[in-house]
Formats: sequence, structure tokens, C-alpha cells
Amino acid sequence: MEADRTVRVGGWFQGPTGSGQGGWTAHRFTERLAQPVTTAMRAPVPLETELAIVNGHDRWLLVDDTGDDPVTVMEARPWDPAFADTAPVPVADAKAARARFSDFVAEHPVPYCFSCGVQHDSMQVHAGPLGDGRFATDWRPPEWAVFESGAVDAGVLWAALDCAAAWYVAYSRDQRSPVTAQYAVEIVQPLDADTTYSLVSWSGGHPAEWDGRKRHAASAAFAPDGTCVARSASFWIALN
Repeated sequence: MEADRTVRVGGWFQGPTGSGQGGWTAHRFTERLAQPVTTAMRAPVPLETELAIVNGHDRWLLVDDTGDDPVTVMEARPWDPAFADTAPVPVADAKAARARFSDFVAEHPVPYCFSCGVQHDSMQVHAGPLGDGRFATDWRPPEWAVFESGAVDAGVLWAALDCAAAWYVAYSRDQRSPVTAQYAVEIVQPLDADTTYSLVSWSGGHPAEWDGRKRHAASAAFAPDGTCVARSASFWIALN
């Protein structure tokens, strides 16, 4: 296998304190690959480190080879996209769901996550219960993610969909602290920098209960007219 490209996750783009946010890192990794893939998280993502993309023909590895023993951080494999659908949620309803976030999250498990943390400059992806089994939040692309051309960095959407799914997994049934084990995203159409979207998360057609420490989820982003602009599928492992 041969290393041909690198990914570097900046210090601010953390999820769990001290390591890179999974959705953001997965985007930075997979945007360099020329086909649909699903990513599996293998180790915490080191920050401010040159991570090598290694081509293994039937898979790609994101590797921290800065130490004596190389560590595989993330693995990507070709995947025929299969994403679940759900009904769109009006932005007003998603905003109301976000207002319920603090009712069930007494102590934020990843308070410095750039996507869903409590700091004022996070993206505030705080999905709360809709009341129909799904979770949702309103969300607007941050100004810093808008290029001079007006296009929005898709990495922020990958990060936001990841965190939206996390809140569903962690708090909709049998509250537990999970980590992303596998993640895939389909961008249906580019984001508009001046639009507020609804992020919705749910079971994705899988059983809603935990299977031991394992659980699946899906999330989607909807424009105000109900158009789905992106979808994700994810698999999670509980820490306890």
C-alpha cells in the first residue's frame, strides 16, 4: 500500500475533547476519494497532525504514521449508497425541538465540539425530540464556512449530520454515551449560505432499541421547502 495524500484536522475542529470530530474528518478524508464510500472509525483522530491516506486497492486507510507504530484512524471502503428517507420537518418545528435540548441533556458529553458544543462559536447542533420519535434542530451554515465564491464547505454539513444523529442515538432511548463507529453521507444538492435548514435524525429503518452496545441511526437536512439536500447513515457503539 502506498501513501499518496494527507489530511490535517485543525485544533478547533474537535469533537470529543482533544480529538477530531468524526463527520468533519470523514469528509476531509473521503473528498479525496473518487467514489462513494462508507467510513469506519478506528481510533481517536489526532489534531494538528499530518495523517496519510493509504490506498489498499479495496479500501483506503487514514493513518497516523508520525510515531514508531502507525495507527489507522479511519478506514473507507466502496459502498453502494443506501439511505433511508423520512418526512421533512418545518424549520419552525425543528427550532422548537432544539429549544427542548436542555431539558434532557444535563451534562454535555462533548462540551467543546465545534459542531454541537456549548461554546458560543460552535455550530449549536443541539437536536431535541420532535415528539414523534425523531429528533431535530434548525441549523444555518456558519459564515466562516462560506467560500468567496458563495459555496459552502460541505464538511460542516457532514459534521452537523453526525452530531444530529448522535443526539438521537444517545437520548431517544435508554440514555447512553455513544461514539460513531461507521458513517456515510450523500450530498443531494449544495447548501445555500443564506438558508436555515432542518436537521432531522431517526432510526433509519433499523430497530429503535439498543442491540447490546450497538445502534443505528440516520439523519437528513431539509431546505425550508421540504427538499432533502443531504442524508446520512451511521452506526454507533455505546461507551457504557
